Amino acid sequence: MKILFDKNAGFCFGVKNAVDKVFSLAESNKNRSLYTYGPLIHNNQVIEKLEQNNVQALKSIDESIDKSSLIAIRSHGIAEDKYRQLQDLELEYVDCTCPFVLKIHRIVNEYSKKGYQIFIVGDAEHPEVQGINGWCENKAVVIENSNMVENLPNYDKICIVAQTTITQELWSTVLAEVQKKYMNVKVFETICSATENRQKSAADLAKKVECMIIIGSKASSNTQKLYQICKSINTNTIHIETAIELSLEYIKSFKSVGITAGASTPEWIIKEVVAKMDEMNREDQAMMMEEYEKSFKSLYSGDTVTGKVIFVTDDEVMVDIGYKSDGIIKKEEFTWDHELSLKDLIKPGDEVESKIVNMNDGEGNVVLSKKLVDADKNWYKIEYAYNEKSAVDAVIKSVVKGGVVAETFGIKAFIPASLIDIRYAEDLSQYVNTKVKAYVAEYDKEKRKVILSRKEYLRKEREVAEKEVFNTIQEGQKVKGEVKRLTDFGAFVDIGGVDGLIHVSELSWNRIKHPSEVVKPGQVVEAIVLKVDNEKKKISLGLRQTTVEPWSVVPSKYAIGDIINVKVARFADFGAFVELEPGVDGLVHISQISDKRIAKPADVLKLGQMVKAKIVDMKLEEKKISLSIKEAVEAAEAVETVQD
Repeated sequence: MKILFDKNAGFCFGVKNAVDKVFSLAESNKNRSLYTYGPLIHNNQVIEKLEQNNVQALKSIDESIDKSSLIAIRSHGIAEDKYRQLQDLELEYVDCTCPFVLKIHRIVNEYSKKGYQIFIVGDAEHPEVQGINGWCENKAVVIENSNMVENLPNYDKICIVAQTTITQELWSTVLAEVQKKYMNVKVFETICSATENRQKSAADLAKKVECMIIIGSKASSNTQKLYQICKSINTNTIHIETAIELSLEYIKSFKSVGITAGASTPEWIIKEVVAKMDEMNREDQAMMMEEYEKSFKSLYSGDTVTGKVIFVTDDEVMVDIGYKSDGIIKKEEFTWDHELSLKDLIKPGDEVESKIVNMNDGEGNVVLSKKLVDADKNWYKIEYAYNEKSAVDAVIKSVVKGGVVAETFGIKAFIPASLIDIRYAEDLSQYVNTKVKAYVAEYDKEKRKVILSRKEYLRKEREVAEKEVFNTIQEGQKVKGEVKRLTDFGAFVDIGGVDGLIHVSELSWNRIKHPSEVVKPGQVVEAIVLKVDNEKKKISLGLRQTTVEPWSVVPSKYAIGDIINVKVARFADFGAFVELEPGVDGLVHISQISDKRIAKPADVLKLGQMVKAKIVDMKLEEKKISLSIKEAVEAAEAVETVQD
């Protein structure tokens, strides 16, 4: 007889974690009462074994419980108000809730507070569903089959989750009906990946063998679903809780038998079934036990594994690594180019090699890193880049003392502060999460040490750009560039990798005190090339030349004798300068400000004040205009006298 074992049979991570934790608590707390809040898992044999270790299951919590007791919360989870009850009674507890279930609690709690109607696809009587419902004030709609959807009332917005142990078929059919009836549906596919994988592998196995044996408690939801799935494929499917129920006479008639077990079925029960089958053939039994042991693959942090991709999202890749838990590769551990989409890099069914970082991410997944494997393989690229003087792409990850940590080809590298830019960089945090190019300045594979120089790369790029610019640029040419930095004497503008200077006097036709009055860093401007010094590698630019020179319109706009409105711009000992329009100033001599003798212009005028003044003289070639406020006032008084 050929015996095939399902690699996903038996305890899932959540159940194993809960059982191991409670047995450990029983061992270390022999002098105090230890309870589980409800049956820890749905397996009578495990419950009996816990009772033998003086661990009792509580149906409810009240004041009669001794305050010195320790309570373990079952793997199915409990409602939010139950936690408050434990805290109010000052009872110590250990939370053994499955991480996948805890995730659902957080989802329904968050979205119910946002006004979403919660839908739970699953068994209304199952403790997991009851616990989930308790995180949205027990207001969830529990859907046990797709036919229920038609009779549900209308809701504005819906958040739908699944009991972790339901079949993919039930979830898909219910979800289809919900999305058909409602417009605004927030979907969270919360079927446990271990459950989904177990159901799929059990179904595949049921197709290959003449008989299927499902081991697990009759009260276990996930075991019952395994039985239903396999029975629908293979009519010779039997469900047993323990080896006692196994009929060897029935099994002997088959040439091939498949064995799987529910998530709440302990390893010792599976081994007992295998041992009983020894009665058929002791030689076969050794082979069967060996095959069974193989199904429980041992993995450790640091191991390199190859697995098949199950699914890909925008943020992570889920991988079947032949272990009880799936592996998960976050985007930042898959590629160092964060601009790329994971869905463009890999697809379900592809094989991927990765390294184990952590055996549990808190939600039952094995944490993997493809980049660590790539890093081991990519040292030759570092060596090549160093020898060939070629640039590498790097992503700056964090700031450390003396510089920044970067990543290139999945390998950590250090960029000293002195090598990160051509000019001194005071704030290194501005570079974090940016993609840069750099040269390998130094490396040591044995010490896993890499030092990069972005400064050297920028310097060489600048030399190339500088050569190209100075070969083509001409005085009088109009150029476009980005304002990089400001100084008191002007603004530096990048015009294709070379900085040109717009002197403060060339920024505006108006008189300004600082370049920031006209331009700002990051601003794109168009300027005129005023001078090119090839020897000193300097380019002088003008911004004001791109606009109409204000004095050019003066001859056609103003004439001697005109009385106009002007704005007091600034004072001098000998008079006040007034603005006729932006870029065109005139002088009112102190003797022309008032018909009375004044000591200084500020005795009569205020900066920014609008006054009438008469143009008394114009010297356009010298860009000078003389005005008189006194004569403008006299002219106005003369008009009033004539009118009287």
